[in-house]
Order: sequence, then C-alpha cells, then structure tokens
Amino acid sequence: MSAEKAWRCRVIAELLHGNAALAEDEEAEEARSRERRLARTAWALERVDALRRANKAMIAAWMAMLAPYDDVDEEDLPDFDPPPEEAVVDAIHAEIHAALDEDRWPARLHWSL
Repeated sequence: MSAEKAWRCRVIAELLHGNAALAEDEEAEEARSRERRLARTAWALERVDALRRANKAMIAAWMAMLAPYDDVDEEDLPDFDPPPEEAVVDAIHAEIHAALDEDRWPARLHWSL
C-alpha cells in the first residue's frame, strides 16, 4: 500500500470510527514493523553464520591446495585458480553488502509500506 493510500485509509477510519480505530491501526502497523525488523535481523544473523562456515571451508580448500607446496618459496608457487568455496564466500558477501549498502533484501523480506 502506498503511503498516500495508507494516509487516506487512516483518515477515513478516523472519520468513521473516531480515534480508537486510528490507534488500533497504528498498533497494528507497529506490530507489522516489529515483525519486519525481526525477520531482517534473523536473516542477517543467518547470513553472517553462513559466511563464517563458508569462510572456514574456503580456508580449508586453500590449505589443501597449497599443502603440496609447503617447501616451495612463495615466489615459486604456481598460479592457482581459486577453489569453488571462494565463490560461495563472495556470493554471501554480495548479499550482505546489497542489504547494507543499497537496502536490497531477499524477495521474502520485502513489503510495502
């Protein structure tokens, strides 16, 4: 619902039912707002946890790739393609930064005001 339509609905409710309806509408909106914040917080906590797990897997993959070269100087190491685990870390970083920097959230966390 657009902000203008929500305002109109509130005005009509107040005219028809007095301030009690307006107070109920504000309480309901506050409850929905709280639910939205909790849903986004839960998503953020889950993504940070997923990032920790993915980062741990990426470090393990890099260590496994480099293990045969323990005795080789850093300058003499061959060029490596990053392990697939690094793409997972990058994807999670992109999701988190889209939410933080651009206010872009997964579709299930979108709602109209």
